[in-house]
Amino acid sequence: MKTMIQTVLVVNLLMLHSAVHSLSASCQEDVPLRCPEVGSDFVSVTWYKQIDQHKCGILRWPSKDTSTPTFFKFNRSVHYDQDYSLLISAVTPADSGTYECEVGAKVGGQNKKVEVKLDVSACVTPAVPTPVTPVPITTSDLCRLQVQELPVLWSAVVYGTVGLAKIVLSIIIVLIIRCVQITSSKRRQQKW
Repeated sequence: MKTMIQTVLVVNLLMLHSAVHSLSASCQEDVPLRCPEVGSDFVSVTWYKQIDQHKCGILRWPSKDTSTPTFFKFNRSVHYDQDYSLLISAVTPADSGTYECEVGAKVGGQNKKVEVKLDVSACVTPAVPTPVTPVPITTSDLCRLQVQELPVLWSAVVYGTVGLAKIVLSIIIVLIIRCVQITSSKRRQQKW
């Protein structure tokens, strides 16, 4: 019984930080895509859309103090809500796909990620025969600006350098304090 409860708790904790949701919508419906509970302990909140195995940036709040997000060059106009939700107006089947909300946690916190698989039903319009000329669309047309993620190695080097600098400064301060104490004790001995 105890093992089963522990297993359920572990599974619940794992699901809390990375979840996948499915959402169906009708054509021309306004659809809100919700991000997980963001709270106050975060560095950034970013929305992406998966297009041809690439993460295309949509919008990003760089900090909790920023009320207006930064918009990336996404191929569609979107809106946002105060709870960091992504609002897509008058959706069409072209809006179907996987959207991701990533919450970057402060140091010591845990990042959160939610995937929303949006499925928009076909738009039904009266059949009017019109000639159609196919226009090739490339991935670069769909997503003009890719979000550049910070490489893990680069982050480790920066944090290591900062840590080493702290150690060196601490040693220098200790040596200065020692020198001051030695000089002070020599002066006291000379007075006697």
